[in-house]
Amino acid sequence: WLSGLLTRESLSICALSSESVVAEAMAHIEVTSAPAQGHIAPSLKKRPGANLKRADLLMFQSLSTQAITSVYELIIRRHTMDRRFQSEASRGRIAGMLAGPILEKSIQSVRWLARMEATHRVRSTWLLCLVYVLQEAPEHLISSIVRSYCDPKEFKVHKFLRLLRLCTSSFQSFLDRPLNSKLPPALDKGLSAWLLQESFNTVCVATNIVVDACAGLTSNYPHEERKMLQGLLDLLLHILTTPQSSVTHLRAVGGALQTLEKFGVELFVEITGTNLQHWIRVMLSLMNSISLSVRSIAVDFLVSLLGSIYDTYGNLGEISLIMVTVLPEVAAREIALYSVHDHIKNFEDVAKAVWPLRRSLVDLDGNPLDDDRIDPQLSPILSTLCRACQAVIDGVLIELRLKGNKFLFPKSKVVLTDGTLVFDADEESLYEAANFFLPETGPIQRIRWFLTLRSVHEKKGQWVEAAESLMMCARTILDSIRHLKYVWRPSKFLLWTDSRRSHWLESVGEESRQPDRGNAAVIDFADEFLEPLTMVSDSKKPAVANRLQQPTASAMCDLLCKFAKEAVELYHREGGMEEQAFTRLEHLQRTAMNVLEDQNGPRMSFRGAAARKRFEEDAALRKALVSLGVEITAVTERMQIEEPYAMSPGGRNFLRKQAIYAFVRLSGKKPPRFEESIALPCFLEWRETSICRIPKSVVDNQEVSSVQGICTRFAEPLMEFLKKERGNDKVMLVTQHSSEGQPEDLDDEMTYLTVHPANCAYGADGRWSGVQCRRFFSDPNRQSGTVVEMTVAQPFPCPLSRQRSVLTTETTPTPLPLGTA
Repeated sequence: WLSGLLTRESLSICALSSESVVAEAMAHIEVTSAPAQGHIAPSLKKRPGANLKRADLLMFQSLSTQAITSVYELIIRRHTMDRRFQSEASRGRIAGMLAGPILEKSIQSVRWLARMEATHRVRSTWLLCLVYVLQEAPEHLISSIVRSYCDPKEFKVHKFLRLLRLCTSSFQSFLDRPLNSKLPPALDKGLSAWLLQESFNTVCVATNIVVDACAGLTSNYPHEERKMLQGLLDLLLHILTTPQSSVTHLRAVGGALQTLEKFGVELFVEITGTNLQHWIRVMLSLMNSISLSVRSIAVDFLVSLLGSIYDTYGNLGEISLIMVTVLPEVAAREIALYSVHDHIKNFEDVAKAVWPLRRSLVDLDGNPLDDDRIDPQLSPILSTLCRACQAVIDGVLIELRLKGNKFLFPKSKVVLTDGTLVFDADEESLYEAANFFLPETGPIQRIRWFLTLRSVHEKKGQWVEAAESLMMCARTILDSIRHLKYVWRPSKFLLWTDSRRSHWLESVGEESRQPDRGNAAVIDFADEFLEPLTMVSDSKKPAVANRLQQPTASAMCDLLCKFAKEAVELYHREGGMEEQAFTRLEHLQRTAMNVLEDQNGPRMSFRGAAARKRFEEDAALRKALVSLGVEITAVTERMQIEEPYAMSPGGRNFLRKQAIYAFVRLSGKKPPRFEESIALPCFLEWRETSICRIPKSVVDNQEVSSVQGICTRFAEPLMEFLKKERGNDKVMLVTQHSSEGQPEDLDDEMTYLTVHPANCAYGADGRWSGVQCRRFFSDPNRQSGTVVEMTVAQPFPCPLSRQRSVLTTETTPTPLPLGTA
């Protein structure tokens, strides 16, 4: 009785004094921010502390500090330090004795506690008292008190959750405690880490108690249930974004799993709303944790979420789009955080920074095999999603490589080794990442990855493939024009950017003691990978609620004209591709005309802003049609004035005007590059044949004058890399197909690279007809007269310069007339 009385009176004095100080501060803010003094007078009269003098204000501040210190030092700390009360039962009795008064007064004072600064001494000490009670009091006592907060008359549980949220905000200051403490650095650093972990662990336990105690009691009051769930999810998200120990993260994600199971996925998705993308961001970040247990429980949460969404809605379309869209930002942020702590010295370290995330995605793909939460029909969908995520991570690494040696900050550089890039499946990864997005739902991301693919081809001198990538961008724009207003747009995550809400952000990069390597630089770097803002608008200012700007028909049509013009220039740079350019442009023109007809088909009455918007869209499409017509005219004139081919097949000039393809196959003993590694995957499957289009730079080489010579020159960088991996005497180049057996049958210790010409159909006049080709043939074997025919998935030319064979047959052909494909 005496301890309860003293605690209540001390907390009451502290509350009244602090409330007066807070009211005075708010009144001062109103006076200084208001344009006219006359509008403030009524407000001042309603505030009891608004007329305080300076001496009274100082007195109230001193009273509040002394009152809360009395509770913390004279009651709580003395009992916890007393040797007589160190047993678990004694600690529980003392905390239970103080639980009622502290929780009661905390609930009553939550309003003014929220208006104080997060690092204020009174607020921090008060919340430490609260956390002590929640940690040491018997769990059944806390559960019964929390259950009483669900009384329909008051629903104090909302204020209790707000108190827990205030705890997470205030206790983040423990991260900066060593900078302002007078204790020895080693001792204070350990004490601060302990305080941070224990306080957040206690908050997580209290959150789980709320879920267990209130899940069933609020079901009859849907509005209050949604409000409580909103507070729970916001609290858990706030905890998960703060740097914590693995134990805290395990408890927080466990609380999120418990919330998902108790309230169901429908209510979870409804309450999270636009914050669902932030939950995905946080879980992807946890999947890149160095702790195996944290990665495992993050994967478990995604498995439960994806499985529940599929069971409820029948598809993963929206959440898959969100996950793959925000993944580049998450991967880039993880790399940047490693960089500011000086963990990245070369490009291999960049790949290591996201390797835990790659392994977690593999686990996410493999979990459905023995998990009853996953519908058997979901397994292939989940595999496709995980493959797309892996391709997007590859895309982030490729974009970093395209930036050159400058990485993230001026004082941080990455040394690139060109030899490791020879067998990288950069084209395939970017193509897979782009094709995951549909033009109707994710046109910006689809264009973004095709533009990166264009940059890769330009760096290699593959002009046709670069032009085809731009044509894919143009087709994406036309397919998305009707659906632009429904396109989902990501938004910025304030808990990663706003230091007023996440105080720990100011500690990012403190160890380096360089102001240009803090959280602001990390976020700027990550934003570049979320989405190139200049694709939609030249303005870098985000739209409402930090949401990226919605694409408009006018901006997209301007991009269409730009892409078509650049593609034509690349076709001309390759040479001999006028017919291909004409075909592509003609298809774009027909598609644009169909879009314009569909928009103007059903005559609907529009007024005001809607009519003006429809007029602007029609004008943008007509402008794009005119631009495409100009490009078609230019290509047609170039085709007409071009001199006819007067060259013999097989001659040097003839070869320079043709598309030359080669069969490429690796066999024998694998080099280290083809074993499991953290680098990008290889574009060649072991003992599987791929068809590669030889770039123009190799074909135009004056030192070779035959198709086989061009193929041999194309194989030189591949051979050079293989020799570095295995040694000069362990690698052999095979330049012709043999039906007597594979090269690896000769010596198991050798590595064999097979490169020989692949023939496709040509026109009757001896020139390539420009028709796309999917079937390729080897030269007939002299002894058996057989021909190997291989078929690829996408007709060449396409955005890929190489493709694996999907169908291989060996036949004895009959003579075919020229021009037959």
